[in-house]
Amino acid sequence: MYTSYIGRRFLTLWNARTGRDLAARQFFDEEIFPLFYNSSKYLQWVPSSPFAQDLNKDEKARVALGANPYEIKLSKLHEKINGTLGPDASFVIGFPAAGVEGTTSGQVSGVGPKVDVDDIYCSWIGGALGVGVSGGLTLLIDQDEVLWTLYEGWARYRTMLSQRDGLKGNQIDTWNGRWLTHAFDPDFNPRQPLAGFNFDKVLDTKDGSSALRTQAWVKVLFALATAYKQRITAYVYSLAQTNRTIGFVPLELGAVEDMHQLSQQLFQLSPDIRDWQKVTSLYETHLGFARACQLGSIGLAAIEPAKLQDYLPGNDKKINLNTDADRFQFDIYQLWILAMLNNQELYNAADRLAATLHDFARRDDHRDSGRGKKNLDRQVEQVFEKKSRPAFIERLADMLAEAGSNAAAFRDAFDEAVRQVMLMPVDNFPLFIILVRFRYIARQSDASIAPASSTQQPTLFNA
Repeated sequence: MYTSYIGRRFLTLWNARTGRDLAARQFFDEEIFPLFYNSSKYLQWVPSSPFAQDLNKDEKARVALGANPYEIKLSKLHEKINGTLGPDASFVIGFPAAGVEGTTSGQVSGVGPKVDVDDIYCSWIGGALGVGVSGGLTLLIDQDEVLWTLYEGWARYRTMLSQRDGLKGNQIDTWNGRWLTHAFDPDFNPRQPLAGFNFDKVLDTKDGSSALRTQAWVKVLFALATAYKQRITAYVYSLAQTNRTIGFVPLELGAVEDMHQLSQQLFQLSPDIRDWQKVTSLYETHLGFARACQLGSIGLAAIEPAKLQDYLPGNDKKINLNTDADRFQFDIYQLWILAMLNNQELYNAADRLAATLHDFARRDDHRDSGRGKKNLDRQVEQVFEKKSRPAFIERLADMLAEAGSNAAAFRDAFDEAVRQVMLMPVDNFPLFIILVRFRYIARQSDASIAPASSTQQPTLFNA
């Protein structure tokens, strides 16, 4: 019951920072209940709990005489927690439903679990600290600044619900994902905490009502990487019609930060790639979060950019650099590939081969137009279609033969590329080929700052 652990962790942190000494039930009564449940719009929906159930006839009569309906429900929750019933999802966050037929019920056991009352209240605290991400999954992150930041965001969510008519409640996990990325932004101003938070861009509105849009998981990862430069672990789960547990997943934030630092050094790409906020705001991934978790950890491989595979060897998607948006996405692809390869020699070999292929396609001035030029372009394009190392090497050999007396101008770059290809892991070969293709296209479109014939390579990676 990891929600209880996180709840207790946060309660210890809260007591230490505030100088108070509240027990779990006291914290629930003084902090959770007033913000989350003492209103017609809840911050969090707990199915089958007293807060999700209608009042009976006698209770409604008491409300008619002035009683607070939400305090009545609070009393009922306390009765369940302190009663003799076995724990279930109606009053313990993260537990299975009672019985054996519900979609959120657990495996049947003849030994009922015994749960301390404090742990039950802590499960409500921990459950309110889940970070919802795209794909319907939630993360619990055992880091002080993450937990405290989420806690500070609770009041902002209540204010948002109070001020915006038609805004759906019960989205605390979704709000936490949005708030965390906002609060961890380098430009966040604690004196004006909502400055720069564009509500209209995070809401889906229809028929006069609106709801928070779930934050993309990769943006949460980028936000965490601004504060943590090392591996941290998240517990990943989903509490819905059917409960789902992914488990503990390492987040390799150091690798993400390395990509950030690399973006500041890529002077052969457009200057926009050094605008990290722009990179993270437009970045989309190939994998959904559940699939990314199956890799075992969330690192560079998990954040492969969306649609990059369309350009891998064997695919025929044309590269267009007609707009600034096209060029920026093109540079994001190159940034990720370079971060994955993480090798200065590979980058040098790819860039040099691209320059040499560019020279190969432009050799013999009388072929610079018409059928001759198209034929040379086609010969180069065949390099990028090779799915295996032997086929790639054979194609370079054929090109040297086709170059005839001019072969010496291309041999050194081709030989270096072959050497690197033979030394690299098999998984790196497609990335190397696509990087060569991208560098070649950059030269064709005059996107590269360095001239095609340049042999000086910038240092991108630490020795």
